[in-house]
Amino acid sequence: MIQTRQILCGLFVTLAFPGVLTAQQEVGVSLADGQILSEIGQHSELMTNLEYLSDVIGPRLTGSPQQNMASEWAEREFRRYNLNNVHQEKWTIAHSWTRGTAEARVIAPVSRRLAIVSAGWSPGTNGEVQGLVVYVSAQSASELDRYKAKLTGAIVILEEPHPVTPPYEVGHPSSQFQLQAPYAEPGTDVSSARAFYQTRTNFFEAQGVRAILRDSANPYNLMRMSNASKGNYEPGIIPTAFLSHEDYTLIWRLLKRGDVRLQLAITNTFSTAPVETSNTVAELRGTEKPDEVVILGAHIDSWDLASGSTDNGTGVVAILEVARALHELKLTPKRTIRFVLFSGEEQGEAGSKFYVSEHKQELPKISAILVNDTGTGRIVTIGVHENYDDIGPLQEILAPVSSQLRLLEPKLSRTFGSDYAPFNAAGVPGFSCIGDAPEYSETQHTQSDTFDKGSEPGLIQSAQLMAVWAFNTAQYPSLLPRRAGK
Repeated sequence: MIQTRQILCGLFVTLAFPGVLTAQQEVGVSLADGQILSEIGQHSELMTNLEYLSDVIGPRLTGSPQQNMASEWAEREFRRYNLNNVHQEKWTIAHSWTRGTAEARVIAPVSRRLAIVSAGWSPGTNGEVQGLVVYVSAQSASELDRYKAKLTGAIVILEEPHPVTPPYEVGHPSSQFQLQAPYAEPGTDVSSARAFYQTRTNFFEAQGVRAILRDSANPYNLMRMSNASKGNYEPGIIPTAFLSHEDYTLIWRLLKRGDVRLQLAITNTFSTAPVETSNTVAELRGTEKPDEVVILGAHIDSWDLASGSTDNGTGVVAILEVARALHELKLTPKRTIRFVLFSGEEQGEAGSKFYVSEHKQELPKISAILVNDTGTGRIVTIGVHENYDDIGPLQEILAPVSSQLRLLEPKLSRTFGSDYAPFNAAGVPGFSCIGDAPEYSETQHTQSDTFDKGSEPGLIQSAQLMAVWAFNTAQYPSLLPRRAGK
């Protein structure tokens, strides 16, 4: 049976990846690598699982019944794949949040209905409210002083409209836009940005601001979702919502002409007590060094305007597929390969921060984590996030399949905002998959993040890469290098 499978494996790899025999001769593709490419390429359950997660379970706000349902489903799948040590690592959030209704319109100087959605963990407006729009351009606490006694009953906007060009255009400005309040653009002091965000919100509360409106910064009325919590899943202080880019720019143009008055009504609800959520964990136990660990990660929570199919359903099903394939092939890694599906990523990597805290004694024996949170496209490279000493080992680990999977050199630049970050902060090398789907930045967090965006060829390739990386990292002669001082 093994010999037959190996022959079929070689045939499939040759057909699926032209020139693979030459590549095998040149870089030494191992039997295990070839088996992994073949098994995932021929027998994957990626699209079946993505359809179930998207259409049957649907959107998965952290702490919601749907998110808990998804975590329990993933646990069942890991058990069906006969993984080891399958379990939920439970943690608690202060409040879950349920979206209600949101309505808005311009009532002066014209009458127009506006497209609006609440930000996550935003409170409601306690009925219908009206107010003048005020643009607050302050970028520091001292600059807020000029708005004292000028904001009572106001509806505040905080930015000029963001530049938005047509979707599917790689590298256009809106694809770089980060809405999550505690985040900042690369090169800025994130802690300072977070502190100013809180100072500004407190100032608005004291001055009697009725609501904050943000630009969704997407074309064609696509909404962008983010968080309005004051932290740790506590209700936000000021009702906060996003307008479509088209309506936000309308408000901006009208404001240049004179006063603009809006009417809003937002209803949302919170749990009355803390609620439980969890990270879903499974393992393929190592044979020689079982206490040393290689981690593959993705986040199972999503925003709720759609089904969260590419952010991050695709990462979830890729992790499940790697687990299925490695067990099906009966490969025996030297180190333990651990699969972790985090919740709480969309609210600032809360689940992975909890995981790192709970596993602090184990961190010195975690070789690295690779996180898939990049959408549905083919993975083009791995981001090393300032773990420069790992570039050589990564190239060595991926060299056998680099040509077949068409990989670029590891990416050196730093990016923000997924579950590798808490591991890096704790000294464990945290890497991310970097994909090639330009539309991902347009559809993530929007009402267009649905199953039909899933690309089976891209998902197959991403699962193949992650499986090869995990297995070869588990076989590597040593743990991967830490940064100096970590």
